[in-house]
Amino acid sequence: MTGNKDCLVQAGKTTAVAGGAGLFVSAMQNTMAKHNEGAKGIFTRTGGTIGFLAAMGGVFALTECAAESIRGESDAYNAGIAGCAAGLVAGIRAHSIPVMCAACAGVGATMFTYEYSGGNLKGALVNMSDEDKKAWRESFFKKQKQAEEA
Repeated sequence: MTGNKDCLVQAGKTTAVAGGAGLFVSAMQNTMAKHNEGAKGIFTRTGGTIGFLAAMGGVFALTECAAESIRGESDAYNAGIAGCAAGLVAGIRAHSIPVMCAACAGVGATMFTYEYSGGNLKGALVNMSDEDKKAWRESFFKKQKQAEEA
């Protein structure tokens, strides 16, 4: 994503997807609650969840794209920065600075770790050949110097 227009388009898409997830969560909350609202309770009683998740998704996508544009690199740090910004949104909803700080650290660390591990839950080794896996694993271990026999 090189331009601002791309960032806005990506943020818009992510906001829509996160809003859809929020609609689903709101529907589940509405189903579990006892009230007389019926199906409209998705919007009237638990509808704040829709906007909250949409806002978190949009802030994440926009911040990640902005961090990539400013830093000039596409790496896991961008996801960590964006995760922190999304965590701040969670703290704003809670009206608590400690929650903002904790959510920033928690979501940021989680997103950094996810991206650093290859962006999938299977890890970085999943797409490597057996020889590459062996070389990668051996690079983590120190080579023991053999004692010189005198």
